[in-house]
Amino acid sequence: MATIAQSPTGAAPEQSALRPRTVAAYAATAGPTAMLALPFSVYLPPYIAEGGAIPVALVGLLFSLTTVWDGVVDPLIGTMIDRFRPGMGAHRRWMLSALVPLSLLLAVIVIVGNTLPFAALFLVMVLFYSSFSLYEVAQLSWGAALVRSPADSALLYGARDWFTKIALIVAFAAPAAAQILIPGVDLQGRIMAYAAIFLILAPVALIAIAGVPARAVVVEPGIGWRREIGASLSFPPLMLLLGVQFLNSFAFGSLTSLFVFFAASVLDLDSQSALLLFASFIGGAIASPVWTLLARRFGKPLMMMAMALLISSLLFATLVQEPRGFVQAAIFSLMLGTGFVGLLFTYSMLADLIPRDAERCGRNRSAFLFALLNLMAKFGVAAAIAVSYVLLDLVGFDPKNGAAAARELHLLFVLQPAASWMLMIGLLVLMHRHAARRPASL
Repeated sequence: MATIAQSPTGAAPEQSALRPRTVAAYAATAGPTAMLALPFSVYLPPYIAEGGAIPVALVGLLFSLTTVWDGVVDPLIGTMIDRFRPGMGAHRRWMLSALVPLSLLLAVIVIVGNTLPFAALFLVMVLFYSSFSLYEVAQLSWGAALVRSPADSALLYGARDWFTKIALIVAFAAPAAAQILIPGVDLQGRIMAYAAIFLILAPVALIAIAGVPARAVVVEPGIGWRREIGASLSFPPLMLLLGVQFLNSFAFGSLTSLFVFFAASVLDLDSQSALLLFASFIGGAIASPVWTLLARRFGKPLMMMAMALLISSLLFATLVQEPRGFVQAAIFSLMLGTGFVGLLFTYSMLADLIPRDAERCGRNRSAFLFALLNLMAKFGVAAAIAVSYVLLDLVGFDPKNGAAAARELHLLFVLQPAASWMLMIGLLVLMHRHAARRPASL
């Protein structure tokens, strides 16, 4: 397995490891995949459903099948990054190799994705997800090679989270502007405006990649899957963190997959839905630096629990009093966005666990472990989309007449993510107890 050069255990942290320039450059490399994660959970499912080429009941199945594929390819990608292309700049080469197919496949999806038959769209999405994973896993494992302490990981991945929020604000400004400038613009027009921002973020990432310090990777031959699985299963904090990632992603996926329908059918603001999404990511950009500072001071698990309780309370409040009118809905979206920071915590928690995992295994598995964490995120979002659309079908929800089942939709919008977050809090408590039995930083 690849090992990444870092300070020996017990050595003083390298003061130059996280210079401001390094933090800024690393954060900027996350732009392309950060913005591309959301069309699949926000715009793409209703975009495909409204196209009519695939029945509503099969939309969730489509995302479930692509996630099954991820279950096969993501660990392979992680192992490939860990084991091959030795030398300085290995992470950089994988990221550059993924950008071209990612760009081309994005164009296919947003231009003709709603007209493709099930099999063709499945193939396009499989290739897209594979390119997406290659770029993101290389980028995340590069970050783990740069940090030297839990405080550093909170700073580095906190900066990454903040930049992704800024990127999303810019990205969501495009469909919001399209909705203002082109009255009656359809979902395809909005998703095309969104994806066009990739043309800005991709060159920014290319420049930033050159500014991140390279880290040497020394590879070892062979792929021992039995040993990999055994090493992972026997490390309780890792398994608990994977569960936390799945549940947080399920909650996030539930909200984002239903948001467009919620805005149209419950809030009666279909024509302003892009603006509301835009407001939610402004809230995230404002809150991300605050969450980062709090996580560095009070610990990441505690702040993740606080985030879950904050947003669950906000959702339940809407059952008592729905936001009325655009202004109240925008304030609600702004507040909702302050809790969309789960990846900030889970990524940095994994970065903190990687040295402990390396001590246990005798080798560094950073890319493999980040691939597993990303896989849990995809499983969570895909499961949320599948469950949401199955439940929408069961309650008789029709995207063309959403008002007929608005109350049922509202209950799903609130209860699904809240229930998932409560389970997540239980796993975080178990992580805390495990850390208390064996002193180690999460």
